[in-house]
Amino acid sequence: MNRSPTSGRRPPPSACCRRAPPSRRSPPAPPVSPKAPPTPSPALPCPTASAAPFRRKPMTRTACVRPRRCSRSNSPSTPRLATATLESGCGCASHTPTPPWPPSGRVAAGNCCCSSSMRPAEMTPLRLPLPAPLPAPAPRRPDMTPADGLERAWRRLRHLGIERRSRRHLAAVAAIRARIDALRADRHPDLRMLRLSCRGTDAGARQHALAAVALAAESALGLRAHDTQLAAADALLAGCFAEMATGEGKTLVVALAAAAGALAGQPVHVLTANDYLVGRDAAEMAPLFSALGLRVATVREGDAPSARRQAYAADITYLNARELVFDALRDSVLAPADGNPLVDQTRRFINPAHHAQALQRGLHMAIIDEADSVLIDEARIPLILSRPQAAPSDAAALADMLARARALVPGRDFLADAETRQITLTEAGHAATAPAGGHRRVHDARLCQALAALHLYHRDRDYVVRRDRVHIIDPQTGRIADGRAWSQELHRFIELKEGCPLGRENVTAAQITYQRFFPRYRQLAGISGTLAEAAGELAVVYDRAIVRIPTHRPLARSIAAPRVFATRAAMWQAVVARANGLAAGGRAVLIGTDSVKDARQLSAELSAADIAHTVLDALQDADEAAIVAQAGQPGRITVATRMAGRGTDIRLADAVRASGGLHVICCQHNPNGRIDRQLVGRSARQGDPGSAEHYRALDADGLDPVLSPRLRRWLAHRACPRFGGLIFHLFRLGQARLARRDRLLRAALLRDDLARQQRHAYRGTGL
Repeated sequence: MNRSPTSGRRPPPSACCRRAPPSRRSPPAPPVSPKAPPTPSPALPCPTASAAPFRRKPMTRTACVRPRRCSRSNSPSTPRLATATLESGCGCASHTPTPPWPPSGRVAAGNCCCSSSMRPAEMTPLRLPLPAPLPAPAPRRPDMTPADGLERAWRRLRHLGIERRSRRHLAAVAAIRARIDALRADRHPDLRMLRLSCRGTDAGARQHALAAVALAAESALGLRAHDTQLAAADALLAGCFAEMATGEGKTLVVALAAAAGALAGQPVHVLTANDYLVGRDAAEMAPLFSALGLRVATVREGDAPSARRQAYAADITYLNARELVFDALRDSVLAPADGNPLVDQTRRFINPAHHAQALQRGLHMAIIDEADSVLIDEARIPLILSRPQAAPSDAAALADMLARARALVPGRDFLADAETRQITLTEAGHAATAPAGGHRRVHDARLCQALAALHLYHRDRDYVVRRDRVHIIDPQTGRIADGRAWSQELHRFIELKEGCPLGRENVTAAQITYQRFFPRYRQLAGISGTLAEAAGELAVVYDRAIVRIPTHRPLARSIAAPRVFATRAAMWQAVVARANGLAAGGRAVLIGTDSVKDARQLSAELSAADIAHTVLDALQDADEAAIVAQAGQPGRITVATRMAGRGTDIRLADAVRASGGLHVICCQHNPNGRIDRQLVGRSARQGDPGSAEHYRALDADGLDPVLSPRLRRWLAHRACPRFGGLIFHLFRLGQARLARRDRLLRAALLRDDLARQQRHAYRGTGL
């Protein structure tokens, strides 16, 4: 059989073990006898045989005449900040990006300049001084392009099969338990080797990391993760959104996933609903992170820039979404980022001082607690970073415009839409307020803002007045949003309306929406108890799948029949009688209201009946921790706004548990049913007993989209006692209509945001 002349040859040696080239003046090697093996020439020592383990070091410039281009990884989960410096035996230095998940502490030397065909004698070092290397741009994904019809349909189809994904993550729990047993046998694990072994993106690396973190949670926190919690953490590490019922221990699940991601070398941002949960969750999980050698920090409202920069430098950072996005906007104003890495590096070279002031170090991994609240409910509102206007507001002109607005008659001179908060002037209104000078359009826009401040924004519902300042109430959380202000002089008109000192108008410096910001993360995950209703929108906008996690124990919650009343006054009387009877039986009662005004009105009714109670609203936020800690005691009645809806863990006393648990009375007319479910979910947590019921009033705003005032009056006088359940379903129809309207508004807002970005891109920003 004929053999190819190259078929019997051995494969060429690797780049690190290549033989030294013979000298040009040396005579040719003598012929070797076929019976004796050839004498190998001395090999150069491999410069990476004793490379140091993976550490974050600054890049070192190549000091050779012929530098080699370093390889780059295009993996979306590969941060480009970390590099490893290799010192070769020939006196040259090369830099290669460290692989994102190295299986060991050694670095491959395939890109070392010593593997080239040049001799060490030809590599003359440069004599010119080189500038210091610049840090690489903060890693992030490029902005997502808007999905067309086919792309939207494909994303929906691709993320179907919730039950199949849930079974797959639940099946992975057995492998995680086996790894926990194996790690438990090792009494003295090496933390450095543990970190190296957790660097991976496959299922095996995720399971090993979760096993190590779960074992650390047992020793540091005394908490043994349930199978459902391990399955939820595995889903988060896989980049999914997990729907987990309220009270199933989502705080521990988020901590497990965050610690596993941090062990893999990624900075992790954990986003919670508010600053209270930021401090609570970080403090509760700090022993777990400390046991793993991870540093945890928090970013809260009012923190100084230096404290924020140190917090973002930690392995795990707890904060809320609004603080995160505003810090990113501040960084974009100081050092605008471009899609071209060369442009970004040039900007850093020209003005390194601005980039040194940046707070964040990239968008690596984010885990969002209460993901539907952040990505769905709050996505309708753009986040605008503003700065004070150079010239102060004209107080006299604003006061004159507010006086003109007070003289107009609703229905005759203008129409007010409470649903969209829009003011429309009629012909009579235009004739009654003809401008003395200036542009008619500017005059009408300012007049509409003054009318909105008078008729559409109400004290103790949309804002509160504290220390002669107007503070906005967040409609989603019921908390005071310090540092926020309405734009286009609306905030100034409200200050004049309440008699507060007039502030300075702000101008827009930068803006973005949640829908365009969060897809920039290299790895995005979230968890909530109410995600099923928003599965389609999450798939289309964020390209993420939903995993439904079952409850660890059977749910022991009973829901009573809803009750509908003609007026709110009648509803408050029924609530007082119901709460008094339950508290007398030794149970704890939580009553949810729409606004601070409603909470104060119900508190007055309870005080008139000489019933002890506690109020938790935007004016009592300083005592929130103490109020929540006592809400589960026997006979305790707590009146709360939406502050008690998400993330509030009311722990029951043994006597309350024996009496039937916590009873929730929902008097809120929320814009969607998911907020109702969150409030009801404060009861019957982790297998505890509990109950809930819904109270509604026909004079509320929940029926405006579906029932005319005439039909509401007819229902209130004739059919209310008989058709309470039917009327309650009409409330549900109104919530569905509002949810559909909000979904369309979010889609339109995303299109406008992308169009605005393209206009700026066409205009260009230079260097």
